[in-house]
Amino acid sequence: MLNKVIKTIDRYEMLKYADMVTVALSGGADSVCLLYILNELADRYGVKISAIHINHMLRGEESNRDEAFVRELCKRENIPLTVKRIDITSLAEQTGESIELAARKARYNAFSQIDTGVVATAHSADDNLETVIYNITRGSGLTGVCGIPPKRDIYIRPLIACSRYEIEDYLRTKGATFVTDSSNLTDDYTRNFIRHNIVPMLKSINPSAEQTVTSMCSSLREDEEFLKTSAKRVYALTLREDFLDAELLKIQPSSVIKRVIALYLFDKFSIKTDALHLENCKDILLNGGKTSMNGNLTAVCKGEKFYFTVNGENAYNEIFVVKQREVLLESLPEINKSFLKNAIDCDKIDGKSVIRTRAASDEIRLFGRRCTKSLKKLMNELKIPEELRDAIPIASDDSGVIWIYGIGVAERVAVTENTKKAIEFITNKS
Repeated sequence: MLNKVIKTIDRYEMLKYADMVTVALSGGADSVCLLYILNELADRYGVKISAIHINHMLRGEESNRDEAFVRELCKRENIPLTVKRIDITSLAEQTGESIELAARKARYNAFSQIDTGVVATAHSADDNLETVIYNITRGSGLTGVCGIPPKRDIYIRPLIACSRYEIEDYLRTKGATFVTDSSNLTDDYTRNFIRHNIVPMLKSINPSAEQTVTSMCSSLREDEEFLKTSAKRVYALTLREDFLDAELLKIQPSSVIKRVIALYLFDKFSIKTDALHLENCKDILLNGGKTSMNGNLTAVCKGEKFYFTVNGENAYNEIFVVKQREVLLESLPEINKSFLKNAIDCDKIDGKSVIRTRAASDEIRLFGRRCTKSLKKLMNELKIPEELRDAIPIASDDSGVIWIYGIGVAERVAVTENTKKAIEFITNKS
């Protein structure tokens, strides 16, 4: 077993840059095995070993027993130990999450506060098998079927290729003791149900099911890495300032399309979504239209643009950057079209001017045109996306609209050869 762990550590370069390894030590068989093995390999890899124990305060005296066991073990083996007590029941009540999810989040939050080296968790091949089964039942995509990653960020899993039988056999040869979490013996949690009912059925078909799935996951991770790399390349090619190039994206393979959309969603909103929503996004990319997303988002594909809206407003409102500056025309070396489109004569402003969004009654007689039109009709003619219309900035004075972002100024306030001082609206499209 020791050689299998060494092979796993070396293959995934788990300790290449580490000088400190903190073992997540529950006191159960897997974590105790991990502690002994890493302590045995410490000199080989030039690392120092410490441990962290999270007392979830869920099982009364049994939780205290586990903590006492871990303290005694680390004292006997001369391993530095950090113990954190977290009232998971109260935490779950506050967040509305399940006990299982709240406990997991609390553990990883505690682990993330370790500011040196890497954190080793005792996930085994059996854990990986249970995770794959669980993800399949939830309708996971390829990433979920890849199982538990051997290495992710600061986390390493040196036992990921080892079966629970191998772990317990190692402990027997060492004469090592461990504690058993009584909650693992019931079917109250989904993973326990899978462990006690589904896994034995699979092993009746293939006694080495956990090793077979471990091998499968390794192969699938290579495929997933290729697809991720391809998606990142396509994302860079299709990303524009405020949308994805739909025409370029829709000719990509389906698996790449969905990964690009997932990258865009996470990049813009730090949101991860599920396979169903990504499939819906791909459908509207190919056919046009809208689809509701999680997180109060709507995915929209119109023409050559694929983008997201938030609560009815455009998700990329930050493109509408407007600043003002006063200028003396005699100080300008030349007056170009951009200036005329975005400048108003200060002396022609009626009362107070403000920057706002459109109102239903708004209308404007644009400079250079011979008729007055409502903003609704004007935006229809200019084919401005409906999702943008309520977010576009306009300027108005006491007599009405005097400037529209990206469109122009009203004739009554336009700069002429007689203008002495003007206000210029500086936009990121000027």
